[in-house]
Amino acid sequence: MMRNTRRRAARPELVLAAVLAVLGLAGAAEARPDEHRPVGGLIKRNAERLGLTGDALAAVQAVVDASGARHAALLTQLDTAREAMRALLSKPVPDAGAVMAQADEIGAIETQLHKNRLQAIMEIRALLTPAQRTELLRVRDEEHAKRALEEKECGHDGEAPPGPPR
Repeated sequence: MMRNTRRRAARPELVLAAVLAVLGLAGAAEARPDEHRPVGGLIKRNAERLGLTGDALAAVQAVVDASGARHAALLTQLDTAREAMRALLSKPVPDAGAVMAQADEIGAIETQLHKNRLQAIMEIRALLTPAQRTELLRVRDEEHAKRALEEKECGHDGEAPPGPPR
């Protein structure tokens, strides 16, 4: 039996698909944490259902506003830190120690973003009555279930795309 030893040329559409997949993963890695999910959005959408009015609603909004200001400042820091990383990695021979230190800085800012969000969530919950907190959790669970169903209908399984081979 003879084997076909001719090399097949890579099909352009497969090469393009592979490049787009890699770029998509790189874009996902650079996505800003929680950028599209502002703190307080759930409460704003459901204030009436939660029975939030007047002073209570104003107090929640004050927490949301303060958190938003911190969030914006942290995103600016994150952009600057990522730009510094790009500059380090653009050198012909990047300094490994400097790259790792910059990665630590980026990670620390991302952690601050996450903590800022959690701090706001805890402050908001402290302003709610026990009944409002219970209803808030119910609303949150409903929205999570709705989002999961939408992702499933779109063909997403809710899992992150696979990373590069190890």
